[in-house]
Amino acid sequence: MSANPEPARDPIAIIGAGCRLPGAAGPSAFWDLLEGECDTVGEIPADRLPAQVRDRIGTRSGGFLDGIDRFDAAFFSISPHEALRIDPQHRLLIEVTWEAIEDAGIPARRLAGTRTAVYTSCLWSDYWDRLRRAGLYDMHAAIGGGNWGNLPGRISYLFDLRGPSMSVEATCSTSLVAVHLACRELWAGRTDMAIVGGVNLLLAPDIYIGLSDAGILSPRGRCRFGDAGADGYVRSEAAVSLLLKPYSRAVADGDRIYASIIGTAVNSNGRGAGTLIAAGVQGQEAMLREAYDDAGISPGQVEYVEAHGPGTPSGDLTELTALGRVLGEGREPGRRCLVGSAKSNIGHGEGAAGLVGLLKTALALRHRTIPATLHVKQPHPVFDEPGMPMELVRRTQAWPERPWPATAGVSSFGLSATNAHVVLTEAPTPVPAPRRRRAAAYLLPLSAPDARALPALARRYAGALPATGLHDLCYSAGDRRTHHDHRMAAVGSGPRELAASLRSFGSGAVPQSVVLGNSPAGTPPRVVYVFPGQGAQWTGMARGLMSESQVFARRLRECDRAIRDESGWSVIDRLRDDRPLSGTDEIQPTLWAVQVALAAVWDAWGIRPDLVIGHSMGEIAAATVAGALTVRQGAAVVCRRSHLLAGLGRSGAMWAVHLDEHQAREAIGDRSERVCVGVVNSSHSCVLAGDADAVAEVVEPLRRSGVFCKQVQVDYASHAPQVEPIRDALLNALADIRPRAGSVPLHSTLLDEVVDGSGMDAAYWMENLRRPVRFASAVRSVLSGGEPVLFVEMSPHPLLTAAVEDEIAAAPVAATAVPSVQRDEPELECLLRGLAVAYVRGCDPDWSRVYPGARYVALPHYPWQHRRFWVDVPDDPALTAPGTGDAGAPDTVVPDTVVPDTVADLVPAADAAVPAPEGPFEGAELATSSLDAVTQYLVLRSASILGMSPEEVDLDVPLTVHGLDSVLAAKLSAQIKADLGVHVRVGELLRHRPLGLLTGELYEAAAQGGRTSVAEPAS
Repeated sequence: MSANPEPARDPIAIIGAGCRLPGAAGPSAFWDLLEGECDTVGEIPADRLPAQVRDRIGTRSGGFLDGIDRFDAAFFSISPHEALRIDPQHRLLIEVTWEAIEDAGIPARRLAGTRTAVYTSCLWSDYWDRLRRAGLYDMHAAIGGGNWGNLPGRISYLFDLRGPSMSVEATCSTSLVAVHLACRELWAGRTDMAIVGGVNLLLAPDIYIGLSDAGILSPRGRCRFGDAGADGYVRSEAAVSLLLKPYSRAVADGDRIYASIIGTAVNSNGRGAGTLIAAGVQGQEAMLREAYDDAGISPGQVEYVEAHGPGTPSGDLTELTALGRVLGEGREPGRRCLVGSAKSNIGHGEGAAGLVGLLKTALALRHRTIPATLHVKQPHPVFDEPGMPMELVRRTQAWPERPWPATAGVSSFGLSATNAHVVLTEAPTPVPAPRRRRAAAYLLPLSAPDARALPALARRYAGALPATGLHDLCYSAGDRRTHHDHRMAAVGSGPRELAASLRSFGSGAVPQSVVLGNSPAGTPPRVVYVFPGQGAQWTGMARGLMSESQVFARRLRECDRAIRDESGWSVIDRLRDDRPLSGTDEIQPTLWAVQVALAAVWDAWGIRPDLVIGHSMGEIAAATVAGALTVRQGAAVVCRRSHLLAGLGRSGAMWAVHLDEHQAREAIGDRSERVCVGVVNSSHSCVLAGDADAVAEVVEPLRRSGVFCKQVQVDYASHAPQVEPIRDALLNALADIRPRAGSVPLHSTLLDEVVDGSGMDAAYWMENLRRPVRFASAVRSVLSGGEPVLFVEMSPHPLLTAAVEDEIAAAPVAATAVPSVQRDEPELECLLRGLAVAYVRGCDPDWSRVYPGARYVALPHYPWQHRRFWVDVPDDPALTAPGTGDAGAPDTVVPDTVVPDTVADLVPAADAAVPAPEGPFEGAELATSSLDAVTQYLVLRSASILGMSPEEVDLDVPLTVHGLDSVLAAKLSAQIKADLGVHVRVGELLRHRPLGLLTGELYEAAAQGGRTSVAEPAS
């Protein structure tokens, strides 16, 4: 399988890694184990092999993993029914692959739909024997426990990967052969990325007996590669998954790179070794030459080889001899190549061993350190042969310094006579990150599909904070992680504050610095920007953001130039001045500029408006942000109009009253010619405007009766006849304004309808000043859509958030109102707190703009919420006494996650019990007597088929989230038809909609006479 390298062939970067190895749950832990020269091989656990087998096989040692019976099925939307039937090797590799994807910093949504290939190695299927003996012969058992090829397909399905997907088998060289195949596809340009995984669990004694009888297992219980007294290998459990990507793309995408693959080769010994299972010097020698030729380097450039190195006498001699014949070529005299094997630390991972060696070597290149090979008392005599170019690594040491990048090779061989070798080089040293000024505040977003995982995740991040720069860590948590339904966000001024908040949340509290929320997948809220009128100004506003937000400062400077050209004074100078703003012609232009600049920040952060609403003068900023007015036009409207208003003097008054519109008009009574309802903010809040004395006459009895009343700090009465004197002057001043259709719809609070802004000319801005503000109606219109909504108030202090919340409280939709900034509070922290609310409500911020210039850094992994899924069967007599006896009948299995098939809870205890689903169902009339009864029925039936408890079935999510697939859907459909006489199509059960909607349709169908259908809607 030779290939001539192309001159410009892109290396293949290893950008993500996950592993579960004896004594090491993750790449960092594995490196600690290697660097610390640790041996994690121990005694074979008593529950893995019967005592009779342990006595027979002649070894008591192995490398084993804990918790192989446990799995987070709910994370992957796999039902307990199916999870029980999936081979634990498959379950383990699924989790480890997710950890590799997390390690690579690729959110699932960016991976979905890509031509990412999946190659897996899984040699044994011991769990299938358990399933058969337990009598589990259904489809899920067949594809989950008895089919090796289903593992890569399941990974591709779970992550929606569209590249090649296949299981590879070449005995112990399998996983490195899979790497070779993946690299070939990547080099050919047929795939975008590749996932290569290998897994090995030791669940049955069969292979132990065969290997022991052949004298391959070490009686002393250690892999002693390179030792003169090596006597065999030790079996080990292992799971490794690596994510591969073309190097140039990895660099462009800002990925962390462990190492780069520059060449691979695979061949077979053929008949060259004399027997099928014997190692062959000629075959290995040819394969090594192919690999280095493919990499375009001389073997003399290789400084380290991670050998297959199982520690068998013949295997070690063959491998070392072949390496010795090749590695001397082009090598300077006296400069030996180092060689070692991770099997001395953790044992032989068999089908996953090649990936274990590859991961070890990538870590060694990354750390520029070569770990020691253990258990060597006397090096093999082959090392003393004249001209031998190799030396065994007996102590952990720094990587040799050479004029070229650090280079290594990894070998893997198998009893199938298949040989594989991969050539790697170190990744270039990243350019040091520039020193950054510490920000005034940070936002750290976290999420989980299971709310119970969030506290544990928070504790993990709290532990990671001191060692990682906050700017990069918060960016990575936002931009390079998958965001799930259950969300939290912590806001703090530094690592100490954030860590304290996370620890507090992790212990069960919810501090004020933490925001919690739930965001149903795929349903981000509709974003509505709200721009209030006058009254939010305060001395010192915007100063923090001018120094802390480049986006805010840049947009504010643009507004400042436009105002300076219009009015001859600087907004920025006034904001920096300690004198309070005074006069309408100072206050309104300044507020307009701040509002427009705040909107620019939210927009840059990715919280972009679907609609804007302006309140009184706030509609000028709304029109500017929507694009109906340019910045210069917006400045012209606000400056010219406020200048004319300043000339009105004290021509009226305005009072906010806690009354609805009808009550306000009743209070005005016969004073309607002098007082009017100028603003309707909410169902409970209006603003009265008009003649100062007349308004006072209306307000006084209201105050005496306990109605909340507050005077608005303005010098005139807008939205009332008192502004009519400036009509002609204003129309003339704004005659040159030519609005255009904006890019964002605007709900006009003047017209009480959604407009594109093209009609917002001089006449519009006069009527905006004169006629009532129908703000409450605009908010109600938004809420009537039935979809989630996020209202964001663009103001230096909230004026309308409470009014919006009044309307939200009366609406049957999920909606939230957030302010941008609050008076006298740290402005960036306030904004980030608002962004935190947007995030937990389902928005997807642009984290690269929230944290500009940030780099991806490693993050803590998701804390799995494991449950036990295991078929417990007694020891098989056929295995404990080979060649004799009978396995007997299959044992009955009831896993701890499966609930009994019963719907007895549907009826009161005094009534007759409802039979279990398998039997005749005589409770149809009772089960369909009400919507609640149908709901209980469907929950119980669904739980029974999915293998869940009824309490775990969530009516607000589709059954597919709980793991319903086409097989289980067919069962549920048949059961409903048998029980209730209602035909629910399989496709209807698999639709992505909440279960609660299906119960309503089922109830209606049953109420129509029973023998009807819940059909799929026409497309």
